[in-house]
Amino acid sequence: MNLRKHLLEAATLIVAAVLCALVSNAIASRERKLALVGSYPNAQKVPEESAAPGPTASPSPATETASATVAVQPETTAPLTMTIAPVTQTVVSTTTAPPKAAAPRTAATPTAPTATAPPPAPAATAKSTPADLTKRFPPHPDKAYVEIAYADADALHNAGALFLDARRTSVYEQGHIAGARPFSVWESDIDDKVRKLFDERSDVATQALPIVVYCSGGECEDSHMLAQKLWGIEFNNVYVYRDGFPDWQKRGGAVHTGQTP
Repeated sequence: MNLRKHLLEAATLIVAAVLCALVSNAIASRERKLALVGSYPNAQKVPEESAAPGPTASPSPATETASATVAVQPETTAPLTMTIAPVTQTVVSTTTAPPKAAAPRTAATPTAPTATAPPPAPAATAKSTPADLTKRFPPHPDKAYVEIAYADADALHNAGALFLDARRTSVYEQGHIAGARPFSVWESDIDDKVRKLFDERSDVATQALPIVVYCSGGECEDSHMLAQKLWGIEFNNVYVYRDGFPDWQKRGGAVHTGQTP
């Protein structure tokens, strides 16, 4: 008896719930309304493809002005009259002033004999240039560098050969061979400096000129590393001053300090 009563109550609740759902769905808005089973009115409709309207060009102000113009009044040109004034040339006559009368001569007073200047001393023999030194220091494309001592380094320095300092810039500023440029192999701009040097010596003749690299001598390998970089970019006449800056300074070579060569 109780089971039947419970089933009736359950069925009543279900029917009431369904009715409430149908009523709620009927009065709901279009966006919130649920489609009932089997009710799909647009299931077999295919939307038509509509071409996107292209942008309509709005007439420019110049076009509107041109179209609004009905007639253009012809411009009347006044006759051109040109009056050429006569050119008068003024000739300025230059007269030569009469020569001044010479002053009367006075008796010459005896003067001391003028000492004859000694003949100029013969000019000093010009120093050999790096181009001349290529005969003594020929290019060696088969090896990256050739080690040299102070005598050869001094001869190349006197001839104006390029010297490159492979030490760090802070050490370079404390003292370096006069004229040497800072080319530290441990700093990030070394590749840019090598490329710039190659651009400066882009032709074969200047690439054959001697280049001397040095560091602190002894066990320092910075100069050898720099020589390898230069050889890799086709500088085939590189020399490593093996005893480096300490030997140069000890022998009295020219030394500069600061950031500039």
